[in-house]
Amino acid sequence: MDDVMRGSVASGFEPVAETFRRLLESGAETGASVAAYAGGELVVDLWGGWADAARTRPWRADTLATVFSVSKPVVALAVLTRVADGRIGLDEPVARYWPAFAHPTGTVRHALAHQLGLPAIAEPLTPAEALDWERCTAAVFASPLEWEPGTGVGEHALTYGNILGAILRGATGETVGEVVRGLGHDVHFGLSTADIQRCAEVEHGAADWPQQAVHGHGELWARALGNPAGLLDPAVLNGPAWRSGELAAVNGHATARGLAGLYQALPSLLPAGLLAEALAPQAEGFDRLLEEDATWTLGWRRDEGWVGMGGIGGSSAGGFLDEPGGYRMAYVTRHLADHDRSNALYDAVEACL
Repeated sequence: MDDVMRGSVASGFEPVAETFRRLLESGAETGASVAAYAGGELVVDLWGGWADAARTRPWRADTLATVFSVSKPVVALAVLTRVADGRIGLDEPVARYWPAFAHPTGTVRHALAHQLGLPAIAEPLTPAEALDWERCTAAVFASPLEWEPGTGVGEHALTYGNILGAILRGATGETVGEVVRGLGHDVHFGLSTADIQRCAEVEHGAADWPQQAVHGHGELWARALGNPAGLLDPAVLNGPAWRSGELAAVNGHATARGLAGLYQALPSLLPAGLLAEALAPQAEGFDRLLEEDATWTLGWRRDEGWVGMGGIGGSSAGGFLDEPGGYRMAYVTRHLADHDRSNALYDAVEACL
């Protein structure tokens, strides 16, 4: 389109481009992409800003961004594909696949719906240890339960990917990254050397953003997101261990087009019955980590028909997935701040529809 913003929008979706342009020109956004499907067609595919803090690399169509908790439904999808082929049972004990979890009442379904009771790691870890899959997974399963499986719910902020990854590895020998790579979209866990070259550098929207992200949201939130300390430091988030490792609850990397395309492809990735079950409410009530009422499906958060997930820092993916004509959308950013930007773009897409 121009030097500020590139890509395309379908006729009738020009207000989305105008909103994205305003975000870039105002400085509220410094590098991002947004994509949306409606009626089965890619109606928004935009990118703009810079891929690095020095403003030397323009954001490109294939620039990858860290998407934080937007990763969680993708991890769930990896497990659900193996539920579909019979290698994992939703109501089987987690211990069948990963014996280190010594609680026979905890099931795969509980794990997918944030009901397992392991939202925080008890042992203090360094960022390097958290990005060592074996080390971190052992620490997750050695942590005491916050509640008995199935009796409570709370987003498993950093532990979700290791728990589901352990189930997947125990059942099939595959990593989350290997399964997701086979789905055929530009969404990744554990980047190759070539893909690392496509990564955008994250930067904090404010100097105290890491403190704001961890503190002031409740005691369990602080324990869950504050260990390991320093994980949100740009030196960690832009480092090789973050990009090539698998802390899959939070370190997925994607383009907006890749994420939106993955959501658009869900009916072809899961049988209709399993997809309907996966998107239906599984756990409803007071989320002990978020300290608010929440509805969780088998991997996604649900709110008045919208199904998806936002990530700390501002990225988001989701849509009205139960409706054949509903939209699927994703926004990924390197500028770690609040969700005002993605909210504005979702509002613009819905207004166009």
